[in-house]
Amino acid sequence: MNDLAADPLAGSSIAQFGARLRRGEITSERATGLYLARIAALDPGLEAFTHVASEQALETARGVDRLLAGGVDLGPLMGVPVAVKDLYTVAGMPQSRVGSRLDVSDLVEPEGTFIRKLKRAGCVILGKTRMTEFAFGLVNLNQKPPRNPWDTKVHRMPGGSSSGSAVALAAGMCALAFGSDTGGSVRQPAALCGVCGFKATAGRWSLDGVFPLSHSFDSIGFFSRSAEEAAIAYAALSNEPPSSSKPIRGIKLGRPANHYFDDLTATVRQSVESALTVLEKAGVELVPIEIPEVRETNEIIVPIMAAELLAHLGRERVQAGQGVLDPIVRSRLQGAFALTAVDYIRQLHRANALRGIARKRMQWLDGWISPTTFSTAVAVDECATVETAIAWTHKSTRNTRPGNLFGQCGISIPVKPVGTDLPVGIQLMCAPGCEATLLSISQSIEELLPKPGRPHLM
Repeated sequence: MNDLAADPLAGSSIAQFGARLRRGEITSERATGLYLARIAALDPGLEAFTHVASEQALETARGVDRLLAGGVDLGPLMGVPVAVKDLYTVAGMPQSRVGSRLDVSDLVEPEGTFIRKLKRAGCVILGKTRMTEFAFGLVNLNQKPPRNPWDTKVHRMPGGSSSGSAVALAAGMCALAFGSDTGGSVRQPAALCGVCGFKATAGRWSLDGVFPLSHSFDSIGFFSRSAEEAAIAYAALSNEPPSSSKPIRGIKLGRPANHYFDDLTATVRQSVESALTVLEKAGVELVPIEIPEVRETNEIIVPIMAAELLAHLGRERVQAGQGVLDPIVRSRLQGAFALTAVDYIRQLHRANALRGIARKRMQWLDGWISPTTFSTAVAVDECATVETAIAWTHKSTRNTRPGNLFGQCGISIPVKPVGTDLPVGIQLMCAPGCEATLLSISQSIEELLPKPGRPHLM
């Protein structure tokens, strides 16, 4: 690859980039230009972006450099080039299509609180990334997903629904990438693409200006190259001091005895068990726990998501747009037409009760640990029908969805794979509002585990 298309943060970190920026060794304009060149070189094959805002990004970067030269320091994310999922409205960029051929232009809100927060932090938004339709699922049949950068020969699933953001980060086409997580839409693609995927507690950040899938379960999340960078970004966007790693001895994590370790592929099981052995030897206490309530996940979260999406889109729009809706989304919405108000409210009450139960089950633990997904990335051709795509979606999010139902915050961390070259992720979940604890433990674990590699793109 031409050096002009190199990742300017390769071999370094956001913190190191910030130090270089402030010493005058690099400018935000230079870093932004390098990322734009890398996108131009790689994205025609990966197809992670729906829009690349070249001129807008460069102008923002120049403005950031002028501020810094004038003595204005906006914090640790100043000048950092980022990408955002195409359900965030960004002023000056094309209106969000949320992965759909259906006209939803009247439902798209103006730029909201979170994007303004990114801008106030000095982030440079490179463009918007691809997603599945309305973020409702991991795969569409109307359009093939972005290419998972870990396999240059076989088109493999990058996960979803924040597929483009995961691919953009994994391929080194940005320094951070933002998505949303309603049933695993950040953690699941993070695991398949070999990056960190952080999900905040629902309600931690305002969702105005973000096209909703489910008001009950939507949460903002983002992709980073490490838990340390996730902690830096979270602190900067929350106006909190960054969390440091926690002493490893004394960390007590629940290891679910039911559900989460069921039906894993051999490679995922071996990779996760190898990582857990390292943690136990270092002093992490793994406590077997039973979580019987997890079996209620699909019967509660799926109908609520479908009902809330249908309510937002409107019955008439969905009925009139049957011919343009993706077949998978169309199929998954059908049940919402028959859901009664009584059933919907009953399910909401049960979801609230389960959050309380899950919090009590975590009371004496720092968090829960499990595999993020049951398998590594499968070939796109294995999800070529409505039936196979829905089946894979349910199976691939079986470990992430409970976290949304239980109201937890969470992260997927890449671990060194065993018996495969494809990425494997390990998931940590903490109680609602315990992001600082989650990121502190994540950094401690990350420091212990062998470092996984990076994809070889060119």
